[in-house]
Amino acid sequence: MSEGGRKHLGAEWEPPRDARCISGMRRLAVFLIPGLLIALGGCASAVVPPSSAASQRSTISPSAPVPARTRVEHLDYESVVTGTPIEIGELSGRIVTDDFEDVFAFNVDGSDFVRIADNPAGPEFDPSWSPDGKWVVYRDSTRGTNENDEIFIASADGTKRRNLSRNPANDWGPDWSPDGGTIVFNSDRDQESGLRGYLVDADGSHLRRIDADAWIEYPSWSPDGKKLAFMGALGSNYEVFVLDLETSVVKQLTDSPGHDAWPAWSPDGSTIAFSSVRDDCRVAPSDAECWRTSDIGEHFDVWTIGADGTDLKLVTPEFGQFMAWSPDGKYLLISGAALYVVRVDGTGRLEIRTPEVPRALGGIPDWR
Repeated sequence: MSEGGRKHLGAEWEPPRDARCISGMRRLAVFLIPGLLIALGGCASAVVPPSSAASQRSTISPSAPVPARTRVEHLDYESVVTGTPIEIGELSGRIVTDDFEDVFAFNVDGSDFVRIADNPAGPEFDPSWSPDGKWVVYRDSTRGTNENDEIFIASADGTKRRNLSRNPANDWGPDWSPDGGTIVFNSDRDQESGLRGYLVDADGSHLRRIDADAWIEYPSWSPDGKKLAFMGALGSNYEVFVLDLETSVVKQLTDSPGHDAWPAWSPDGSTIAFSSVRDDCRVAPSDAECWRTSDIGEHFDVWTIGADGTDLKLVTPEFGQFMAWSPDGKYLLISGAALYVVRVDGTGRLEIRTPEVPRALGGIPDWR
């Protein structure tokens, strides 16, 4: 794609046919925990398989044959444990997450559990902390998922709730600005132009559309509040982008045959974590080690990339779709078949539990 195309996606980009299906993976169309999977129906991902190993070797001389590699395929939902285990005493702070029905918070050791949003009318999920920890912003789907979804805020003890978006369209993917004054989210209220990003003051005033011609979904603030990382649609694929809010310039960070999505910015601003399907056996190179799911979904795992687009690294090949950084930037909290913490190099896996929820945790977490 040309540089101009990267800055102005609308000029040469069409919304993917499966865009609603992919966004639905974080919008209740797919639950992460085995046994809670909901079928996507006809929403199969449209990906272009990489060229075959045979075609890649077509220029190799017959006199110098290349030994064929045996593909190693792993089964999804297996834990990947490497390095010195993390001790719970090393961790601090408070986690907010959900079970795709209710929003709740607890200390990282599982204590002081509080149910923040638990309306029996329907799902409430996708929470994000305010910087001072006094409020949580989340997606309210109590009218039915993708039926007038709204952006709500609630006090951290769950006693106060308020609708910020108040629009019949679907609004989701909220994130709270580092200075506490603004909430960013994406919306489909502009149907003719796909998903777009919006800003609203924390008190619900001054709603405005982000001035960028780009598909913006699940935006994540940079620590200085000047940029947003987000997942954007290119044809039938998702990639990770960064938007400069002052200049409206959009830069594409990732480029892979599978979806790269749900970015999260590190506390020091140097690194962006994201999930990717590039290791799924359906899109990985034919001679590459890969992972295969036991259901209709794709295998997501977690990667990091420098905020400038360099230094791409695999964190862990274990299934993980959503993630949040620890406040000190030393760990990643990952939601997959369970909620677990690893160091940024992928070592030390420690599952996070709370006595108030007997099953494995998951959801869409945030950590402060």
